[in-house]
Amino acid sequence: MALPDRHEKSKIFTLIYNLSGGAINSQVIITVIAALGAIATGTILGWSSPAQSMLDADESLLPFAVTGKDTQTFSSVFGIGAALGALPAGYVSRIFGRPASMMLFEGFLLIGWAMLVLPTSVWMLSAGRMMQGIGVGALCAIIPSYIGEIAEPRMRGRLGTIFQLFIVIGILYSYTSGAFLKYVPFCVACAFWVILHFIGVLCIPESPYHLMNINDPNGAAVSLQILRDSSDTTEELASIKLFVEKQQSQSYTVSEVLSDKVNRKALMISIGCMFFQQMSGINVVIFYMTDIFKSTGSHMSPNTCTIIVGVVQLLMTVVSFTIIDKSGRKALLVLSGLLMANCYMGLGGFFLIKTHYLELASKLNWLPLVCIAVYISAFSIGYGPVPWILMGEIYSSEVKPIGTSLTTCTNWTLVFVVTYVSTELTRWLDQAGCFLTFSAFCLMGAAFAASVVPETKNKTLAEIQLKLVGKSKAIPMAVDVVEQVQATTTFP
Repeated sequence: MALPDRHEKSKIFTLIYNLSGGAINSQVIITVIAALGAIATGTILGWSSPAQSMLDADESLLPFAVTGKDTQTFSSVFGIGAALGALPAGYVSRIFGRPASMMLFEGFLLIGWAMLVLPTSVWMLSAGRMMQGIGVGALCAIIPSYIGEIAEPRMRGRLGTIFQLFIVIGILYSYTSGAFLKYVPFCVACAFWVILHFIGVLCIPESPYHLMNINDPNGAAVSLQILRDSSDTTEELASIKLFVEKQQSQSYTVSEVLSDKVNRKALMISIGCMFFQQMSGINVVIFYMTDIFKSTGSHMSPNTCTIIVGVVQLLMTVVSFTIIDKSGRKALLVLSGLLMANCYMGLGGFFLIKTHYLELASKLNWLPLVCIAVYISAFSIGYGPVPWILMGEIYSSEVKPIGTSLTTCTNWTLVFVVTYVSTELTRWLDQAGCFLTFSAFCLMGAAFAASVVPETKNKTLAEIQLKLVGKSKAIPMAVDVVEQVQATTTFP
C-alpha cells in the first residue's frame, strides 16, 4: 500500500473538516487514528482473562495441556516483553518518525497473535505474549508522546485521555468477544484491530517537532496546517523552530541529561506515577478478573460480572475525558488513590469474612462486584489516564526520548513483577492479605500525588518546564529556550 504524501493527507483532513462544518477538528481525527493502537493494546491486555477460562475448561482444543503454572507464566511474561519494547521506543521514533515507528511495532503484535492463534506447545503461548509485549511497550511510549506533540495545550488533556479510553474499549472488546467466541475466532477478532491501526497510521501526518528536528521546515509547516485545519500557524511554527534549533545546538549524553536536577525531578514524577499505577494492582484485576469472581461464590456468571465491570470502566473513562481539564491531574490522582484503597479494604474484608463466616459471606456475595466496579471507576478517572498524560507533558524535548522509554520500561517491568508475584502473594497471605497490601500502596499513591505531582492542566509544555524549575537553582537544559519562545509567541 502506497503511503499518501503530505498534500494528499492535508486534502483528506481538510475535506472531513469542511464536510462537518468545522465540527470535527483534524487533531481529534488524527488522535483517534493514532489511538487505535490503544484498542489493539487493550485487546491484548484483556485477552488473558477469557483465554484462561477457555484453557482451564479445555475449550481451546489445543493439542497440549496448560497447567496453572503455565498460565501464570504466559500472563506475566507479557510485562517483560513490554519493558524490552519500551527501552528502544524513544530512539526508534526519533530516527524513523512517529507514524513509521507505530507501524514497525505493530508487526510484533501481528507475530504475537499468529503464535497465539495456532500454538503447537506451551512455549509458543509465552513467546507470543512476549512478542505482543514488545509491541505494546513501544506503542505505549510512542503514541502518548505523539498525541502530546500534535495537540494544542487547551485540548491536550482531553486528547490524551483518548489513549486510556481506547485501551478500555479494547479490554471490554476482549471480555465481550471472549464470552461468546471459541478460542481461535476470539484471537482472530482481537488481531483485527492491529491491522486497522496499521492502515490508519498510513494517513496521519508526522509530528511537526520531528520534521523540524530533521531539518524539514516545509514538511513541519504542512503538518501543522493539517493539525490546525489550515489556520494561521506562523507563530506556532516559529516557536517550534526556535525550540528545535536551540535543542540541536546542544549535544547531551544520557548521563548529562540525567545529571540535570529538573530532568531528574520530571523523571521522578512520571516514573513515580507509573509505579503507583501498577502497584494499585490494576493488571492483577484485569488479567485475573474472571478467576476473582469465581472465587467469590457469587451466583452471577463470572463472565457476566467481568463484562459489567468492563462497561463501568468504559463509562468512567468517558467521564474522565470530560473532567480531566477541569478538575486537574493532581486532584484526580489523589481522589483515585483514596477510592481504590477503600475498595481494596472492602474486598479484603469480604475474603476475611468468607474465611471465618461462610454463611455471612454468602449474604454479601454482591460486595466484590460493587467493590471492583467502584475500584475500576476510581482507576479510570485518575491513575489510569493521568500518568500517560503526564508522560507526554512533563519532559522537555531533549529528555523526552530517554524519559518516555525509562518511564514506560518501569511501568511494564512492574506489570511482570506485580502479575507474577500476586499469585505467590495470594498463597502467602490469602486473597484478603493480597488485597489489603494493594490498599496500602493505593494510599501511598494518593500521598505521592498530593505532595510531589505538579498541576499541569491548561499549561503549555514551556510553562510546565518553568514550573518544574520551582525554587531549584538548577536550570533545565530547555528552560532558556522556553523563555525565548514565550517571549515571542502565545499558544492558543
